[in-house]
Formats: sequence, C-alpha cells, structure tokens
Amino acid sequence: MQVVHAHLRQTLILAAASVLAIWMGFSVADGNYMLPGLALALTVAAVLARLLKLPADVVLLGLAVFGYIVGNRGFAQLMPSPTLPILPAEGVLALALGWRLLLCALERRLPFRGDALDWAVLAWVVVGGIRFLFDFPVHGFLALRDFAMVYYALFYFVVRHMVCEPRARTYLIRCFIAGLLMLPVMFGLTHAFPEFFNSQLTLRGIPVFFYKPDLVYTIMGVGSVLLFFEGRNRAWMQVAAVLLGLGVAAGDNRASLLGLVVVMTGLMLVRHWRYPLMQGGALAGVLAVVVAGATLGEHAGLQQRLHGTYDRLRSVFDPQGAQVYESEESYFKGDNNLFRTVWWQAVIGEALEGNPVFGLGFGYNLASSFVMQYYPESFDDFTARSPHNIFLTIFGRMGLVGLATWVWLCLVMARRTWCSLRSDDAKAAWGRWSSLWVLLTSATFGVVLEGPMGAVIFWCLLGLAAGTPTEDPEASQADAQETAASAEVGLDVPSWQGELEPANR
Repeated sequence: MQVVHAHLRQTLILAAASVLAIWMGFSVADGNYMLPGLALALTVAAVLARLLKLPADVVLLGLAVFGYIVGNRGFAQLMPSPTLPILPAEGVLALALGWRLLLCALERRLPFRGDALDWAVLAWVVVGGIRFLFDFPVHGFLALRDFAMVYYALFYFVVRHMVCEPRARTYLIRCFIAGLLMLPVMFGLTHAFPEFFNSQLTLRGIPVFFYKPDLVYTIMGVGSVLLFFEGRNRAWMQVAAVLLGLGVAAGDNRASLLGLVVVMTGLMLVRHWRYPLMQGGALAGVLAVVVAGATLGEHAGLQQRLHGTYDRLRSVFDPQGAQVYESEESYFKGDNNLFRTVWWQAVIGEALEGNPVFGLGFGYNLASSFVMQYYPESFDDFTARSPHNIFLTIFGRMGLVGLATWVWLCLVMARRTWCSLRSDDAKAAWGRWSSLWVLLTSATFGVVLEGPMGAVIFWCLLGLAAGTPTEDPEASQADAQETAASAEVGLDVPSWQGELEPANR
C-alpha cells in the first residue's frame, strides 16, 4: 500500500509540474516574465539551499551579490514586471530582512549586536528615516529613490546576522570571489561583441550585462584587494589580484586608482608590505616597459598610452580644471574636475542657505542650481541627482546632522579596520576591511553608494567584515554578552569569536 501511495504522489507531482511548465512556457512566449522568473529564482534557490545546506535567503543574497558584480547596471534594472517595480536589491532585502527579523523574534533577541559599528549604522538608518518621513509626502517616489542610499544599509544587519554561521560566511565570500573573477571577462566581452550584448542578450529591451565604467574599475579595485588577502595560500588568486590592479591602473577612472593608493598606504602604515610591494612592483614594471617602448621603440600606441597616463595623474592636482590636456584619453579630465567643483560649491551654498542643519531633503533636486550655472541651455536633459561625492550628497539631503552621523560611521569603520590589520589573529578580515576603503574613496569622487551597484556590495562587504572575528575588545565584549543572554533562554547561538575559517577554505 505504501508503494502505491508513493507512485501516486510522484505521478501527481509530475502532472502538476508538467502543467506548470506548459503554462510558464506560454507566459514566456507572450512576454510575461514575472511569474516564470520568480519561479526560476525560487527553484534555483531551493536547489542550491538543498545542495549547500544553507537557508534560502542566504542563497538568494549570494546570487544577488554575484549579479550586481557581474551584471552591474544591467542586472540592477531587471524587474519581474513593468507594473511591479521591484528591483533585485529591494526584493532580496525585503525577503531576507523579513526572515531574519522573524528568526530574531523566535530567538528572543535584538537583530543587532550593540557594538559601536552597529550603533553607527543604526543611527544612520534612523536619522535618514526621520528625514524621509517629512520628504515622502512632498516628493513621493523621488524621495524614495534618493532614500535608497540610506535603506541599503539594512543589508549590513542582514549579512551580519547571516554570517554567524561559518557555512554562510564561506558561501557569501565565495560569491564575491566568483563575481570578481568573472567581472573583467564579461566586461571585456561586452566591448568585443557590443551588438550581441546590447541588442540580443536583453530582457524587455534592457541588456542583462550593461556596465557603468567607473563602477567597473572601482569594483575591480575591490577585487584586487579582496582576492589578494582571501587567496593568501593560492598563487593564482594573488596573480589575479595583481592583474585586476593593473586593469584599474590601465582604465580611465582616477578615483578607483586613488582608492588602491589609499589602501596600500594604510597597509604600509601597519607594516603589511606584501600587497603594496607586489602591486606597486607590477605597476612599476609595466610602466617601465611602456616607457621603454615609447621612447626607445618609438611605438605610437605606447606613446599615446603614456601621454594619457601622465595627463590623468596631472589632472588629480587640478581641481579647477584650468590646465589643458591634449591626449585623446584625458582631454576631458579638466572639464570633469570643473564639473565636480562647480556642483560641489553649488550644493554647499544651497544647503547652507536653505537648511544647513537637516538638509534639503530626499527628493529635492540637488542639480538645479548647478545646471543653471554649468548647463544653462540643457536644463531638461540633465538627469543626474547626486553631486559625485557621498559626503556632499548627505550634507545636501540630510544636513549637518546626517553628515555627522556618516562621519561617525566612517570613523568607527576606520578604527575597526585598524584593529583588524594590527591583529595577526584576524587575517581573514584584512582584505574585507581594506577593500571597503576602495569603495569609500571612489564614492568621494563619484556616484557609488547612492545606487545599488555599489551600495549593495559595500554594505554586504561591511557585514562580512564585521562578522569575521577580530581582536576588537568592544566586539569581544558584545559577543560574550550575547552568548550569555542566549544561554539564559536555552538558545544555541554560534559565537563570532570561534575558530577562524581558513583563508583558502
């Protein structure tokens, strides 16, 4: 009888699956990708959760991180339906945050640990949320769009809760590594076959792989640092890290290269010489070859590349854009510098005049005064909303209160990074903390943390770094308090102060 019931159950499952497959096939043929896409995502998550023995929300978050790294702007614009504007970051955040809050309720504990970093991120979310409550009735969807730079910080709490489990921590860092290794390959393919990626590999006319070059080089800089430290015992990962750093140097984005310089300077201050020597040596070696080829071999292409590199370096010290740059690769750098300077001055002046304490609010057009000065004839064609500096974006929207909260968060991050780098027992966290500063440096000169392509990576990486055991005494005290509280109610909560996972695990 049990055999008959088993066969009947399998027959019913196969029949239902066949009907569902036929229905989804017709939906895809009609151009309706919402439910089929959701079914596919849930199926993949369920299969991976079963194979990896991980919760589904952890699996989905890892896939989202991978998608934002590899797909960049293309992945960020994917929606299940034009009538349901749920983007990948918002969908995954809602699912993961809801599930993690439910788990915390069942475990009868707060969803954060209570150290200085948690309080700083929480203050950032609360201050931004209060400002948003006043702005949403006035500006509606535009306010929600601008508020994204604040609510993406919730990924930090989600990830930090997830990585209590070492298996989840290993899975997420592997998603980062896989994405960082694939990014330069896909970026190169989109340049080699633009027609295929822009016209054929699309979803409702939106390319699945579509890149914002400055963000690509920034994430490659993150990859250079992260891969180097995560692959301490793997030569091929360190070679890949150095190659990513060379790719950043060869690109035309100065902020990402400056981010690598900041990281290498910080590492040298704590006497970690290996990455600065290897990356600096590789850059010096390539530069020597280019100089030799340009001067001795009189190679026109190398001369052009050398001239462009010289102009890019010179433009860093020209904030007003007063100098003339003649190389084909860098002729516009002076205008870029002036563009930022004028916009920054306009935002500062407008915020000081309007509301210096609490800012002009989410939804307010921070570009209006700038465009009237810089593009007086193209006011309606200018769509950028952030002044290419996260600190000034915060000051413009949240005033001195918001800026002070953000500076406090950055100072706590700096302290945790310093403590980690000075502890030989926290080697697993070195790359995770250091790579954050590539993103933060680039965010000071570009639009990085205001959108999901950079913000999701930043906040998830911050959660990973914070969830890796360090010798921070404050974090250790918080761990002890939470473990004791959990023991009182009979819960077995994994301690973050346990054995470090091997870097080459």
